[in-house]
Amino acid sequence: MTIKPLFSERDLARARRILSSWTSLKRLSSDEADIIAGMIAQGIAEGRRNGLELAASEWPTDDKNHLEELKDGLGAKSQL
Repeated sequence: MTIKPLFSERDLARARRILSSWTSLKRLSSDEADIIAGMIAQGIAEGRRNGLELAASEWPTDDKNHLEELKDGLGAKSQL
């Protein structure tokens, strides 16, 4: 049985860039670095999900689906 990660490839790429910038972690093995990068990516994904949930609960409704705009990477400012 394969377990699907809760983060995207984009999150994982960003996490690997973050991990590589931490010079004190350069001595990690490849497996250890993958585990830590996965943990960072999961944190990024959870932060985004929490932000979307907060936006959905706080955003005024005017018959537009603003949550879908946020998921697409577009925000209210992009429509100005």
